[in-house]
Amino acid sequence: MMWIIVVLIVVVVIVGGIWGLQRFNASKLHQLDQEVEKVDNGELRGLIRTIANLGLAGESLRAFTKSQRDYQHVVENELAGLQTALLDVDLENKQFQFVKVRQSQQAIQAAIIDADAKLTKIKKSLTAIQTAEVAVRDQLKTLRSDYQTARKTILAKSYAFDTALPALEAELQTIATRLHEVATVSESGDHAAASEQMDGLTVSVSTLQDEVARLPKLVNTVVNEFPGQLEELDSGFHELAAQHFVFTQDVPAGIADAQAAVKLAHDQITDLKVDDLADNVAATAENIDGLYATMEKELNAKTAVQQQTGDLRQFIAHAQKQNHTLLLELDHLNQSYTLTHNEEQTAESLRDQLDGIAESFTDSQHQIQDNTAIYSEVLSFYNQTRNDLHAIETQHQAINAGVSDLQAREHQAVASAEDFANAVRDIKYEVSRHQLPGLPRPYLDFFNVVTKELKQLENDLNQVKINLDDIAKSLIKIGEDIDQLKDQSRTVVDSAGMCEQLLQYANRYKTTHAEVESAVTQAKDLYQHYNYSQAADVIASALEKVEPGAYQKVENDYLKSQSAALF
Repeated sequence: MMWIIVVLIVVVVIVGGIWGLQRFNASKLHQLDQEVEKVDNGELRGLIRTIANLGLAGESLRAFTKSQRDYQHVVENELAGLQTALLDVDLENKQFQFVKVRQSQQAIQAAIIDADAKLTKIKKSLTAIQTAEVAVRDQLKTLRSDYQTARKTILAKSYAFDTALPALEAELQTIATRLHEVATVSESGDHAAASEQMDGLTVSVSTLQDEVARLPKLVNTVVNEFPGQLEELDSGFHELAAQHFVFTQDVPAGIADAQAAVKLAHDQITDLKVDDLADNVAATAENIDGLYATMEKELNAKTAVQQQTGDLRQFIAHAQKQNHTLLLELDHLNQSYTLTHNEEQTAESLRDQLDGIAESFTDSQHQIQDNTAIYSEVLSFYNQTRNDLHAIETQHQAINAGVSDLQAREHQAVASAEDFANAVRDIKYEVSRHQLPGLPRPYLDFFNVVTKELKQLENDLNQVKINLDDIAKSLIKIGEDIDQLKDQSRTVVDSAGMCEQLLQYANRYKTTHAEVESAVTQAKDLYQHYNYSQAADVIASALEKVEPGAYQKVENDYLKSQSAALF
């Protein structure tokens, strides 16, 4: 009984699975059927009917016919075939041919995608045909409007185009003819051919608009402005030439070049060469402006030269006088002092520079008197000369400042030498006052060095011509040596004094301490040989051993008895 139940359950499961798979496939087929219906929703049929009513011709008609034929092929063959295939798959599903059903569904899905792509391409082609018709119509309308605007401007302001008018009228006629031709082709339905013709026509209308916009101003400049300016330049030149003005530019040649350019500009107007005309007008205007600037520059320069000549002449004379006075002063000082910074050579070089400036200034005055001067160049020379004179004046002041204190420096050096001599005499007196048995050889040698330095300084100061820079260096050296001599003198005197004090203090121990007695004997020997510092060290060392702190005690007593202003 059990096995019967199991078999029944298995059968039910199998039957249920088959039924479920059939339901799933049926749902998928229904979905595919809806997708096939969406591939052609009637939009393309409406677009084809609309375009068919446009009355196309030529290339546009051929493109439309091909797209229409391609559409019919997809609808009548591929989409119809998909409907048949769906019916076949439905039968296969009912017959439980599930493997074939799956394969067929995949093939139908691919076919749907392919058909949709083909119809999308067809739609794009049809839309392009329709758009071309609209674009040609709109562009033609725009070109007609632009043409009419340009034509009205030419007719209303024919005077503004001068000799360019015949060429412009010829352009108008040509464009009008081409507009008619394009309109005819477009109306015939061959919008593709009309679009190709429209490209060249657009360029022609754009060129016409550019010519109409630019020509009036260019023509006015050539016809009205340039002639008056050139006449003014020519008369102005002759007037200034009669006043003996000389220019940096060949003005007559510049005027002739401008006149030739104006003549060429008239031909360019007639021939409607607008770009060349614009370049020519710009270059001519620049040339004319340059000619005006050249003459104006000389007029302004002459006024400035006349205003500045007197002041500059005085400035040059003042600088020469200043230089002459400086050279006399330097010559006088050079008899007593060695000038170590090339003051005379610099002043002489400045004199030569001033002579050159004065000569050039005289030449410029001769040119003015001879009516050969170019005033702008004379003014440039004036400006440079004024800068040079200021620089020379600054150098004069620097030289004066450098030599003005020579006498003061000499007096200071003499006073310093006397102070040094007094200091050495004081040192010698102070050392001799202590009545030492003698002085150490190194000290005496250094004392002699300082004495010789003082004698050499005195000799240098007594020369007919002295070198204050060298003397200043000697003063610095001697000052440092005297300070060192003071230190050495104090050391000698203090060492001897300390030795004497230590020997007296040591008397209390020499009978009881043999080492102190020995140190006293040795220190006295060193003292007699003028080695005061070592003698003091020997006795101090012995005393410290028997009485620590003895040296400090003796030193304190010694320092109290000395004057801090000995040296």
